[in-house]
Formats: sequence, structure tokens, C-alpha cells
Amino acid sequence: MKLNKTIDLSVIIVNYKTPTHLRQCIKSIQKHKPRLNYEIIVVDNNSQDGTTEMIEDDFIFNYKNQKISNIKLIANKHNLGFPKAVNQGLEQSKGKYILLLNPDITILESSLEEMIDYLEKNKDIAVLGPKLINPNGSIQNSCFSQFTSPQIVLYRRTLFGKMERGKRVVGDFTMKSWDHSKEKDVAWVLGSCMLIRKEAIEKVGLMDKRFFMYMEDVDWCRRFWKSGYKVRYYPKIKMVHYYARASSSEGGLIQALLKKQTRVHITSALKFFIKYFGQKDEQYSKTNTIIATKN
Repeated sequence: MKLNKTIDLSVIIVNYKTPTHLRQCIKSIQKHKPRLNYEIIVVDNNSQDGTTEMIEDDFIFNYKNQKISNIKLIANKHNLGFPKAVNQGLEQSKGKYILLLNPDITILESSLEEMIDYLEKNKDIAVLGPKLINPNGSIQNSCFSQFTSPQIVLYRRTLFGKMERGKRVVGDFTMKSWDHSKEKDVAWVLGSCMLIRKEAIEKVGLMDKRFFMYMEDVDWCRRFWKSGYKVRYYPKIKMVHYYARASSSEGGLIQALLKKQTRVHITSALKFFIKYFGQKDEQYSKTNTIIATKN
């Protein structure tokens, strides 16, 4: 596989107080060194836990303070949130393709080359999401059949989701009964790991900075669909995700709202619903109607 640009791939990792995961993530990339020109851009959102020093000492500079790697570090003085941090990385990136990667993701062998090769052959796809698995090998919900709705938020964040209707709606949303060994065009994939075509970003724009965290990946995928691109789940590539759902709720609505992460998620959801109020997902719906007919 040969790409013409000087940098084929820019890996952007936004970190906040996860130094152990971040170290493992970077080492997994270096262990399975991609056979292409790549750079890693780490954006730290003011972790104040020694992360920036660790990156500089262990990955960027040697004992003579000479730069020894293709890793760039952006050390923010404040926690800017996920979209703004991603945009910082995007603005400094030089790659033809962009890989957004959470620090709690571990890359497996040949993953990056194969994903890029797939996009090289499928020019209509803007976003490619791999199969994410738990450390024990079980499948995580990383692709979704529709864009998030108020009903989905209610069912996923409260005890209503444990009722029969709630289980059915959430199951359809997370594609629970679908065979996750098959590739498929989906509404959106998790921003924790997505490979994006740079030219599509130049057409659609950066992440929406009105979101602090959550919903920015849903919004971005919706905008890619609206601009005529596709978002595809690609299970032939697997990556390990050490994921903890900080915003989940085991209780009712009141208990959920007491959790900061859940409040942030609901706030972002409200911003998303206001942004798209009255709009239809015509491009995504049309595409998936055709796919459903073929199947």
C-alpha cells in the first residue's frame, strides 16, 4: 500500500488523568509499528498527574533532551473538553487519514494499515469504526442503528430501560440482535476509535465545540452522512477497549442526575436535540432503506 502524502496517518489521542492507559496505548502502536508514515498527537487536558512529564521523558526526548520520536504533545492549561482538544490535534495534523483514539484503546497487529487500505478502496466512506472488544474478548456496543433521541436517553439512563419496551428500544439502538461479525453502514460509531478521511473533515468541518463531552461523535457522523459520505462498522479489525461507562445509572432518574458524568451527558444530549430539532436524517435513512431492501 502506497500513499502519496508525506504523512499517511495522524493518530490523535485526547487524555485526561489516564496515564497508565495512555502509556499502554502508545506502546501498542509502537509495538505494531504501522508500515506507513504516521504521527501521534497527544492532547492532555490539564491532567496534573505527571502525564505530560511521562510523555516527554518516556516517548519524546532522550536523556540528552533530543527529540527521538514522531510524537507531538499539546499540554493544555485547562480541561477544554473532548471536541476542543480533538480540534487542536486536527489543526496540527498532517495526515491524509485521522485516527481518533481514546487512551484506553489497545491497537492489535496490522489494524491501522488494513483500515486505511479499506478506505483507500472505498472513497464514499468518511468514517470507519472497528469492532471494539473487552479485555475478556466480549463485544462492546460501538455502532448504532440511529442517532440518539430523547427516548433513547431516557431508557439508557433510568430504570425505564429495564422494562420490556425499554429493553426492546435500547436493543434496536445498540443493534443487539445483529451479527457483529458483518460490516454495515451505521448511523454512528463511538468516537473512542474512528478512522476518518481528512478530505471529508475539510468538507464537513471540525468537531462541534459546543459539546464539552458526549454527543460530539454522534453529531460528527450525522454531518458526514448529510454531506454525502458514509459511516461504516468494520468488524474485520478488532481493538481492545478498557472501557468504563462513567455516566451509566443503576438507579432512577434522580440517582442518575446526581452523577456528574450523567449530567454532562444529558446536557450534551439537549444541545444535540436543539441543534437538530425538526431536521430529518434523509441521507442516512435513504441509504439504509436501500441496504435493508438488498438484505
